[in-house]
Amino acid sequence: MKKLAFLFLLACGVLAAQQNRLLVISIDGLDHRWLRDADQLGMKIPTLRELMRRGSRADGVVGIVPTVTWPSHTTIVSGVVAREHGILTNDRGGPGERWWYASYLKSRTLWQAAREKGLTSGAVWWPVTIGAAIDFVLPEFWEDRTIGYYSLEAVLKHSTPGLAQEIAEAYPSFRRKALTDRERVLATRFILESKKPQLMLLHLGELDSDQHDTGAFSAHSRATLEYQDGLLKYLFAAVPDDMYVAILADHGFENDVRIYRPHIAMKDAGIQGQVEVSQGIFGSADQVAVNYFRSLVGKDDSPIAREISMEEVRRFEPALGRWQAAFETVPGMFLRRDDGPALEPGRLRGHHGMWPTRPDFRASFLLTGPDVKPQIIPEISMLDIAPTFAEILDLELPAAMGESFLSRVRKK
Repeated sequence: MKKLAFLFLLACGVLAAQQNRLLVISIDGLDHRWLRDADQLGMKIPTLRELMRRGSRADGVVGIVPTVTWPSHTTIVSGVVAREHGILTNDRGGPGERWWYASYLKSRTLWQAAREKGLTSGAVWWPVTIGAAIDFVLPEFWEDRTIGYYSLEAVLKHSTPGLAQEIAEAYPSFRRKALTDRERVLATRFILESKKPQLMLLHLGELDSDQHDTGAFSAHSRATLEYQDGLLKYLFAAVPDDMYVAILADHGFENDVRIYRPHIAMKDAGIQGQVEVSQGIFGSADQVAVNYFRSLVGKDDSPIAREISMEEVRRFEPALGRWQAAFETVPGMFLRRDDGPALEPGRLRGHHGMWPTRPDFRASFLLTGPDVKPQIIPEISMLDIAPTFAEILDLELPAAMGESFLSRVRKK
């Protein structure tokens, strides 16, 4: 009997030793060009450069509709599109009201699959995690954006009881009033070191905010990413060598160099018809309008870059299948549907929410791990990320719409 008990305990120890661990870090707004063009941009990001040197990087990630933060982050952990997982937008109902609660989720997530397998999980500032089946959580949440910062006290109302006090005891400066990327990294490091979850999710938000305010790839945004790189260096001091680490993003970024209002352009041209703007493109079910915009494609100084096939439109957003034709503007041309001139200079602010296949409008993905080989792989779909993470952790996500690419990045 003692021998059987010993063998049982030994088997449990072997199984525990074989269980992979995964750290997922989302740098909100990390367009793939931040990594691909790091030399041209003059980026001082030694931590990310080291990860790129020894890991597998995708040549961009094609997102889902809409290419905004909350739906995209939910796709990353579920493997399904927004209309399936239920997080359809950033704001829900009104300004400042978001999809805070995991009860809104209609699809299975990585943390649910982890719990069912007996694994522990953690999440810091990850969207849609209030009330989630996560063992250690500080969710993304705020009550008042007008104060100019994210209040730590507001987040603590929905966090794992006692967790913040433990973090503050380890890192006394954590208990400041604002929850910034620095505090998010401190919390993540503490959870990794003291709780040792098999799945850990971290969402850093300051690069996104700064690009909205000062422009995509602006000098200020470059400084922000370099600062985040320093935070990652500090975090990785607590990451064991055998842990898988993914650096990824939710969407790309583009500046509004010019503004285009297609309904005004039609009016100015004396064209009668209807046109809609949606998901970063525009289209119409009106043949007169379709003919007008088709006549502009390919002309010198045209605001229209291409006509998008309706097969592609229906694949990404079936609700737009009512159109006869769809069109996308040239780079730097931002669509608006309000009043104003048909064409005018933009504010040179950063935007996302464009169509997923827009040229060079891609998110980032980088993976390192004990058996991951250094390479660049062709662009992937955001739908493939969750299945890949599930395979790393040996979890089941049967509803996932993509496929794992782990075999492509593992050493033979």
